[in-house]
Amino acid sequence: RLTVKIEDLKKMFAYNEFKLRIINERIKTPTTTVYRNGPLIDLCRGPHIPHTGMIKAFSVTKNSSSYWEGNAEAEVLQRVYGIAFPKKELMKEWKHLMEER
Repeated sequence: RLTVKIEDLKKMFAYNEFKLRIINERIKTPTTTVYRNGPLIDLCRGPHIPHTGMIKAFSVTKNSSSYWEGNAEAEVLQRVYGIAFPKKELMKEWKHLMEER
């Protein structure tokens, strides 16, 4: 978890219009926190896992289109949901439980 000045965030995310909108419209303080995992730094509620090497199995559970901020006049985005596990066996157990539902 890192504390970053808003001016620095704007430079850091200059390539991403959606993150800039979040910074400009939602952050009302001179600094905010971001989460870092290796080279990835992200605006999110976090935290991320300490190291992606902890993920041994993952499954995409759902995907869908969505509008930016739920506005049908705005850009269409792709939303992806997933779940990760520290062991392949745990994912197999989870999938079995989901099939039984």
